[in-house]
Amino acid sequence: MLKGGKEQMNDGRRKMKLCKDCKYYRKDWLSHLMGMGYRHDTCTSPNTSQNSVTGNESRFCDMLRSHRWQELDYSCRPDGRFWEAKK
Repeated sequence: MLKGGKEQMNDGRRKMKLCKDCKYYRKDWLSHLMGMGYRHDTCTSPNTSQNSVTGNESRFCDMLRSHRWQELDYSCRPDGRFWEAKK
C-alpha cells in the first residue's frame, strides 16, 4: 500500500510545472553559493520581461509564481502560465 501512495505522489510531481524545469529559468549561482537559496533566481520569458524592447531585464521566479501577484499581466501565476519545458 505504501508503494502505491508513493507512485501517486510521483505522478503529481511530474505534472507540476516547476520553474527549475522551465527553459526560461536562470539560477543565480552567487546566491546559491552564499547560502541565500533560490530567492534571486530569475525568469527570462519574453512574457514576463520588464523591458518589452530588448527583453533583457528579468523578474524573480518566486514573485512571478506567487498568489499575491497573480492578477498582473506578466505574472506566470501559481499554475505556470508561461512555463515551457527545457529541451
